[in-house]
Amino acid sequence: MHRQRKIVIGVGGNVGAGKTTACKVFEHFGAHYISADEIGWEILREITHALKEKFGDVIMNGETIDKKKLRDVVFEKEEHLEFLNTLSHPLLEKKILEKMMKIESGVVVLDAALLFDFRLVFKHVDYPILITADDALKKKRAMAKGIDSVLFKKILGFQKNETEMLRHAKYVIKNNGTMDSLREQCQTIYEEIKNDC
Repeated sequence: MHRQRKIVIGVGGNVGAGKTTACKVFEHFGAHYISADEIGWEILREITHALKEKFGDVIMNGETIDKKKLRDVVFEKEEHLEFLNTLSHPLLEKKILEKMMKIESGVVVLDAALLFDFRLVFKHVDYPILITADDALKKKRAMAKGIDSVLFKKILGFQKNETEMLRHAKYVIKNNGTMDSLREQCQTIYEEIKNDC
């Protein structure tokens, strides 16, 4: 990496595609890992009052928001999801950018389901990657994480379709095979990116 001090890889895709698994492979290769999900759950504390006011005690577990209950409620209706996104996305993008800016050199990998929706963040991504997988496999992976088939269908329905995301992706990883296959695809991309720098 002689021309640029820092390179940002962004990994996006639908629920169950395997974004986090791919990002962890990049992290294993030496990239700094940033999770939009983890930051998203952190900022819930800042918007708890507004969410409780909108959705009531049904999303609460004592004084804190219950992630599963919130997920069930926001994916019930499009307007619920829009309300959450309007509140959380500006904060989320700001915090993602802050984390990115703190890393001065090397490769950064951003794990973000909504990578292709985050306009401010996307401007700072050098290599957007789309992770794809067959719907049956996505569903199986989502269910293994406690998302039932009804919720899976709802989440998928609210997410951008892969055709749309493809237009903005520099690389595509098809995650239908083994862990070794995923690792090989990630390694090829990682080496190409490092040679580009």
